[in-house]
Amino acid sequence: MTSAEPQDPEESEQSEEESQPEEPLFYRISFDRLAELNRSAIVLVAERRGPSCPSLSKPIQELTNPRQLVDEIAKYSAKDEGFIRTSMGIQEIVFRTLLARRNQPTSLTDLHYELTERWSTPIRPINITEEGLRRIMEGDDFYGFARVVA
Repeated sequence: MTSAEPQDPEESEQSEEESQPEEPLFYRISFDRLAELNRSAIVLVAERRGPSCPSLSKPIQELTNPRQLVDEIAKYSAKDEGFIRTSMGIQEIVFRTLLARRNQPTSLTDLHYELTERWSTPIRPINITEEGLRRIMEGDDFYGFARVVA
């Protein structure tokens, strides 16, 4: 009879981690994070309004609720041709995608799909892994992206 060799504790930890499915990551725009970055959520969101947005006629100083602006953009601008363009940077496309979805928590997988399948073109391919996109989202210090904690 052969006795089983004791397993290395690190190996057993790794095999446990590998056997557990990873929880999907979800992201949204955090107005609190924007405040921490000393950025105005109102200005950042208002700059993405399209010509059909009712609040476009108001001076920016009269706009007080970024959530209302997000809803307005989703309702009036998100379907406009040119709201998202393939020439935009990855973070801008993600930001506008989240605006179009009313800033609902969106999975990293869905954001990755939008980038690589919907907005990638032969002229401007977007070739990024989900891990690469995760690093971009986690390292953001402009758009206020934040991971949603369940």
